[in-house]
Amino acid sequence: MIRRLAALVLAATLALPVAAQEASVVGTSVLGGKRVELLSDNTWRYAVLAQNDDAKCVPINTVLTFCGTIFDWRPLGTTGTDFTRQFRHDSRSYAGIIHEELGAADGMDMEFMRNAVIEIAAMATGTRPEDVAIHDVRNETVDGQPGETIVYGANIQGLDVMYQNTIVNAPHHNLQFVVWTIGADLTETNVALHKAFLDAQRITFPEATQ
Repeated sequence: MIRRLAALVLAATLALPVAAQEASVVGTSVLGGKRVELLSDNTWRYAVLAQNDDAKCVPINTVLTFCGTIFDWRPLGTTGTDFTRQFRHDSRSYAGIIHEELGAADGMDMEFMRNAVIEIAAMATGTRPEDVAIHDVRNETVDGQPGETIVYGANIQGLDVMYQNTIVNAPHHNLQFVVWTIGADLTETNVALHKAFLDAQRITFPEATQ
């Protein structure tokens, strides 16, 4: 089936006019073990990594690969946490990844996830969900996958913490990329750090290849 698909795609690609090659990347997938980019004109191409970019990429599981550098994101243990992976940037900033093999088709749509994120924050701080201080909700893109970032503050045992939680949903997969920083304010540095963490992710949802 994969060989037949590859042959059909190759034939279609050769028939495309030059202008069609300028289509934008709308997602990523895997074909024959190689990473490919899905384009807006319903074609695909093999992803071209910058020199040595693939050397620093570490597979996390079948869905996610992390391409951050150990100098920026030092791995931490996840024992006793819900995180699939956890990292330390410096003494004030940390990050974590949560992957669940449940998604929108299982009832965990974006509305469900928004409520879950806020309810968990409320439980951690001993407050009501409506009392959680939400600073921003914005659309996000992680490796071509659409998502949403919720920015909220919490006070945990007297310590102010700012969270930036990005949710990426697929029919049967859910990813959260969380960056949290000690402090009560959302600074440009915090936002840039969160973006850098998102830029280090490579996502491959199995359903994208079907």
